[in-house]
Amino acid sequence: MPTPVRIGIINRTINMLDFLLADHAGIYADNGLAPSFDTLAGKESIDALLSGDLDFVVSIGAAARAIMQDDAPVRAALLVHRNAPHWLMANDTIASPADLKGRKVQAAQPGSEPDVMVQKWLAANGLNPQADVELVYQRAHPGWKADGPDPEEDAVIARTLEQEVLEAKGYHTLVDLCEAFPNTLVHGLIVTERTIAERPELVDAMVASHRQVATWIDEARPQVLAFIEQTWNVTPERAQRAVKALNSRFTARLEPSDFETVIASSAVALNKAPISVDRLIAPR
Repeated sequence: MPTPVRIGIINRTINMLDFLLADHAGIYADNGLAPSFDTLAGKESIDALLSGDLDFVVSIGAAARAIMQDDAPVRAALLVHRNAPHWLMANDTIASPADLKGRKVQAAQPGSEPDVMVQKWLAANGLNPQADVELVYQRAHPGWKADGPDPEEDAVIARTLEQEVLEAKGYHTLVDLCEAFPNTLVHGLIVTERTIAERPELVDAMVASHRQVATWIDEARPQVLAFIEQTWNVTPERAQRAVKALNSRFTARLEPSDFETVIASSAVALNKAPISVDRLIAPR
């Protein structure tokens, strides 16, 4: 019988492609896993992990901050995702960052990496994100779709496949947050130290699954393209462009240097001393 595994993912957009595809294509099942998903991010995801409601979550920055604040017994068992595009786009009334003063700005979930990056970008452009704009949060945003509602915010976050949708709705790109703040938005397999110690076979199965699915995505296998077309209702050409844009963004490794920037960024956000990389990542 496959082993149930409860996974917290941020949303069901293409930026969670590796998790969704591994389920759909039977990669988790091939490694003896029966996954179920909840959608949450930031501190909320770490709280759910520590309470035992979930077995894995993805928010590396939130994990680093939980360690800095509370010495939370969590670790990153694998890096699975880094620097996928997150464009901050604005409607036609916004010509510059200064025009966002007094306006609504989407910031994903509180304490998530998009939230951190949006606030850093606003501050870098002379705005106090806590006073000069209205930050709008929504748990697990479903993503922008051509047949979906127009944004209510003056500036919103777009991911791969969503930039063209928002351009058609009259929005233009202000910044790619992951280019402005590289290696800040990184996702991984975050797990408790107890699970690593007591259920190593579960961690190994998750790691093996993500090594396989990352290879599939980088090779642009037909199963990957078909899944993107069907899941997000896009043409084969758009699916091809999406996979090309995401090449090397989905990974499966545990290189200490990959975690240094998000640790430093989290330390600045909390005004605390940074932790060591070895405190964040699981023993190799």
